[in-house]
Amino acid sequence: MMGMRALNVLVVEDEPSNREIAEIILASAGHRVLSAADGQEALTLLLDEGKAVDVVLMDILMPVMNGIEATKALRADPRTRDLPIICVSAKASGSDQQSGLTAGCSHYLSKPFKRRQLLEAVAQTLLDEGVIAPEEYGALAQGL
Repeated sequence: MMGMRALNVLVVEDEPSNREIAEIILASAGHRVLSAADGQEALTLLLDEGKAVDVVLMDILMPVMNGIEATKALRADPRTRDLPIICVSAKASGSDQQSGLTAGCSHYLSKPFKRRQLLEAVAQTLLDEGVIAPEEYGALAQGL
């Protein structure tokens, strides 16, 4: 059994406490975390600075540039068109989820989330996108 790979994860969240929770969960599972406080900061990191990440956790409601706008911009650029993006929002209605998925989100995660829910969402998204093999799912989802 191979060890779990460490991922590069971009957490895009305007609320510092929510951003820190996601950072702690991901770092405790062995992942490297980059952070942005809004969609524009995320675009700067990914497009202007060329930061390479495996997956993005994208909050929907943020100032400056919201998560829907940022996701559409990432989908429009050939460099980030296929980047797995997990939309995260406290608004869990079906229409909110649909707007995120329509914008190009790979997966939707409702806040507040527990450690297991976050890690499972990352693992499932990467499995669905073909980034990880099925045998890698269990360790990644459990943060092992």
